[in-house]
Amino acid sequence: MKTIASKQLITKKYKPSNKLIKYIDAYWSIENLSKKSISIPIVPDGCMDIIYKNGELVFVGAMSESKIVEILPDNYSFGIRFKPAVFAHLIKINSNQYINKVVPLKSLSQDLFNQIIINKNDELKTVDNLNQLFEPLFEKINFNEKIIKAIDRIISHQGDISIKDLEEYIDLSNRQLRRLFQNYLGYPPKKFCNIVRFFDLFKELIKNNIDNLSSKAYEFGYCDQSHLNKEFKKFSNFFPTHEMMSLFYKTK
Repeated sequence: MKTIASKQLITKKYKPSNKLIKYIDAYWSIENLSKKSISIPIVPDGCMDIIYKNGELVFVGAMSESKIVEILPDNYSFGIRFKPAVFAHLIKINSNQYINKVVPLKSLSQDLFNQIIINKNDELKTVDNLNQLFEPLFEKINFNEKIIKAIDRIISHQGDISIKDLEEYIDLSNRQLRRLFQNYLGYPPKKFCNIVRFFDLFKELIKNNIDNLSSKAYEFGYCDQSHLNKEFKKFSNFFPTHEMMSLFYKTK
């Protein structure tokens, strides 16, 4: 478990079981213990979440743009962050229909809704119960090997890969590749490449105290620092040096 405290905003992150590492990025919680609202940036990462908030379970589709979220006083949320394309296999949805959307989980799956129980007072027990719930569910799923292979390729290249190389690697035409990504992730492969590149860069900058942006720009395939700043602003609403960016996504 990883805990990050900033004034009165407490965030916690839990690893899934070994059997679920391929499917679930993390379980997480965030709580505002103060009497004031706190705004944090949420940026695209290709993932989809189930979130418990104010006694409700909702599904949050993949994001194509950043969003500033206001955490109200005494607000508590617990989330399950699924890796790219995973949730679409679990529930059989067309991900493109849920880009940037939040919908009640029971509207997608009453069965899954009934089985998820969140205990704010015992998050470790909650994590254990969720592991026990999802392990047998994912064992039964036949994943589309081409989309998983394509995602792994993009991630291993930190998003810095041409679409033509990707088409050749998984042996699909541009149209077939685009349709595959739209169905399982919600946006085209080029967009996902840009998101992966941005998010990997962001984590690297935080780990290294955001030093030497020019060298990092070239290392991650950006033309120059100006290009880096433009992409960073587009995906996060902030520039890399803004102190707000180190709050929720801090990796140290």
